[in-house]
Amino acid sequence: MFFQFLTTVALLTFASDISAQTPLTHIPNTPSAPQSGHLTYTLGEGYEVTNVNTRSGPETIFNNRGPSIYYYSWFQARVVDEFVDEGSFPSLGLNGTEQVNGLTFDYCSPIPDPAGGAVHVELRLYEETIGGLGITGWSHLTRNAKCAYILPGLPGDTGSTGISCWIVTLDLSGGYECTLPQEQTPGSMNNFGWSTMYFDAGGLGGTGNLGGTNSGYGTQNYYEWYDFSQPPGWAYQGSVGGGPGSFASFLMSMEGLPTDTSAYYSANPGSADTVDLQADVEVRAGAFGGWTVTNPIAGSNYALLASGGAADIPGLVGGNAHLLVNWVGNPLMPAPIVMTNASYSQILPAVLPAQIHVQAAEYAGALTPGNITAMSNGLKHSN
Repeated sequence: MFFQFLTTVALLTFASDISAQTPLTHIPNTPSAPQSGHLTYTLGEGYEVTNVNTRSGPETIFNNRGPSIYYYSWFQARVVDEFVDEGSFPSLGLNGTEQVNGLTFDYCSPIPDPAGGAVHVELRLYEETIGGLGITGWSHLTRNAKCAYILPGLPGDTGSTGISCWIVTLDLSGGYECTLPQEQTPGSMNNFGWSTMYFDAGGLGGTGNLGGTNSGYGTQNYYEWYDFSQPPGWAYQGSVGGGPGSFASFLMSMEGLPTDTSAYYSANPGSADTVDLQADVEVRAGAFGGWTVTNPIAGSNYALLASGGAADIPGLVGGNAHLLVNWVGNPLMPAPIVMTNASYSQILPAVLPAQIHVQAAEYAGALTPGNITAMSNGLKHSN
């Protein structure tokens, strides 16, 4: 279902609250229905119209998804603007970082698009952005993004209603995860940045983010504006703040693994490195711990290996799958543990090593090296 917008649209000018008073005129649209189409986008595969995404998470590590108020876009065709919003991760655990394995954002588009592939999005994640100063280390040539994603072929106005709005859930698990810093000290709310640039078919323009009231930790009433049509050194246009009755913040949430847990992969993944392993909760001494294969295959069995160190050995499934835990040199269990229904949980020992590395093996029949059919990513837990 698409947003149905009011027929009379007022204009609103947002001015910079922090830097010079640079006017920026957008289209504010007040939706009369609270739903839109929902897409799941998998990198390398494209999108499908569904809200099912079993691989991201299991935790929501940032959430700035409140009621939508405005749709931000230029009237004229422009593909030279980067709008950067911000947020923070609370200081938790030991690593001082969060690994993002899924991200959900919203956009609206007036581009006529019956076939559903006219909008191309560039989405970037930045380690630090400062209000009134912009992204740390940004330049025309080196934008200093920690991670960047190109999302081609997203839908525009597929319903020929004048405008269509979409919720996009981006699946980053499987090697596309992005690790960003937490705040430096509790309560400091050091900001990461995230940005979008929309490239519409035919250069028509008009596609932009949905915004709303802030609810995300560290979210501010402004975003940063970069204009690539300006000469080098002059692209940054300042912090753009919300006017009366609005809030300059874009709808977005991030998913990730439990605190102090990160996924890792072979440097040269093989065709049988296909199993997706997630941790259900934080791994802490004396507490409940659990792991789940999110993409089990009917008829296959799964087992969990645990070690105190990592490895990257292409010795399984004819060299097409990798052992990612140091099973021979530093095993934490005398034998792999069978995962009933592709899941395993237990109360963990009262004393644990500083690091635990786990991996799942998929196999058929008896659990022997020759019967292994695929291997998972590795998970590193810090304690």
